[in-house]
Amino acid sequence: MNCPKCSEQELSSQGLRGIEVDRCSQCQGVWFDEAELGRLIDDQAVGGRSLGGRDSGLDRHPGQCPRDGTALLRVYSKWNRSVVLDRCPECRGVWLDGGEFQRLNP
Repeated sequence: MNCPKCSEQELSSQGLRGIEVDRCSQCQGVWFDEAELGRLIDDQAVGGRSLGGRDSGLDRHPGQCPRDGTALLRVYSKWNRSVVLDRCPECRGVWLDGGEFQRLNP
């Protein structure tokens, strides 16, 4: 799968607390398949440093779902309304730009 924001950069798999997520080594964004993000946020033992990253400046850049190519929708996070997530309306996956996971999971 390619990064929805960097387009040509391939995502690499990373295991975290039994959940496999996909991460871009260039912009530090992370792709979560449906329900994966909720499971990590609900797990009090996980720390934000595990998926840390710098703000890539790509937050306002529209992206396409790495799974099915559908245009991602920008929605406010239910965990922290100052974070705008990119969500696929088809497969319900979620993209977090670099640095956003830490803001969701202080």
